[in-house]
Amino acid sequence: MTARPTAAPATGTGAAARDAANTRAVARITGSRPVLETVAPAGDVVPGMTPLTVLVSGPPMPWKEYAGGQRRAVTGAVLYEGLARSTAEAEALLAEGTIEVRASHDHATVGSLTGVCTASMPVVVVRDEASGRRAFCRMNEGADRASLTFGVWDEGVGARLRHVSDVVSPALAEVLEHLGGLPLGPLVRRALAMGDDLHSRHKASGAMLRNVVLDALLDLSASGVASHHRALATYLRSAEYLFLHLVMAAAKAATDSASGIAGSTLVTAMNLNGKQFGLRVSGLGDRWFTAPLPPVSTLRGRLYDGWTTDDLAYVGGESLITETIGLGGMSAAAAMPLQDHSAGTPADMIRLTERMYRITLREHPEYRIPALAHRGAPCGIDVTRVAETGIVPAVHLGATLRDGGHAGAVLFLPPLEPFRRAAESLSADPPGHHARTSPTRRNP
Repeated sequence: MTARPTAAPATGTGAAARDAANTRAVARITGSRPVLETVAPAGDVVPGMTPLTVLVSGPPMPWKEYAGGQRRAVTGAVLYEGLARSTAEAEALLAEGTIEVRASHDHATVGSLTGVCTASMPVVVVRDEASGRRAFCRMNEGADRASLTFGVWDEGVGARLRHVSDVVSPALAEVLEHLGGLPLGPLVRRALAMGDDLHSRHKASGAMLRNVVLDALLDLSASGVASHHRALATYLRSAEYLFLHLVMAAAKAATDSASGIAGSTLVTAMNLNGKQFGLRVSGLGDRWFTAPLPPVSTLRGRLYDGWTTDDLAYVGGESLITETIGLGGMSAAAAMPLQDHSAGTPADMIRLTERMYRITLREHPEYRIPALAHRGAPCGIDVTRVAETGIVPAVHLGATLRDGGHAGAVLFLPPLEPFRRAAESLSADPPGHHARTSPTRRNP
């Protein structure tokens, strides 16, 4: 059997140009200074958002291709917005294109799991002070595993969405105005030192966020505790995914600033819908490289009691953006509490992260891993190195049930094929031929 060709090694001036492009691109990620500015309805802040738009996670697909939990979440969102009176009516409006389903990444946005976001839903707004880029991620309904994020829609989900939109998010916006914004980099650095990977585990980061918010609420409530402040405090007790959404938006702002650099082989996005894994590369702009998702039976990890991989299904996800800046599975060695959900043992977690240095461009100068003598996290996934070594990025991913809901956490290894094709395209295409971005590009 003839081996499939990978990208030809760069030589001479071509190698120098590629190295210079990659140095610029990865520096924009490591030099990012994310600040949580506010929380606002998506329709007020997300570029290209309209009342008839539903954003979803993953590479774009025609509506007819969506299925399972992601499809349920989209139709549920249409009902939540009052755009239809029944699931059948929602389906018809989506099929005829009156309501458009668009890829979140084309709107400076990332979405957890199903990724569903509509105009009235609140999003966190994160600004990279180094580049001026802003990025967005929808706030989750809370800790309940039955949520739109996990592919569930019912009246209870709708009530929680309205509570977050009408009560919790305005209170958080008030806190952030009082603080003048919240720098996220220092929290990420400390959380890595306290056992978080900032993807599947954010116990430390969540606790630090809650402390900051509660301190601010004490200042704001000097003359008495307002009901919406109390609601925010209650939400923070159980909103274990909130900090993940902040990091996702921070990572999106950083990687958007690194996109469109001609010749760069840096991965700027990884995500999945219910059927495909996709990636983007800096030097190829907004072009997606996709491949079918591996069977759920191949997922490694630990599920909640009573569930097996036979109960699982993919519902999408863009939390993989955290791995593109060196967090999540790339920093497995920082998160030993996740060993049962990931590589298996402490030694395996260390080996997993050590392998990631072989496919990345730089060690992060600020995000450091105590178990590796405070070595910088492996940062800047290089499609050429992935193609040459056959080592794919390690991703810590939430496990989702076929009928909707959360079932634990797993180690996800994306298919190699999109990395190979991206590397080949970079070798074949003239510099800059695809290096462009299109913030409001529509689905085909």
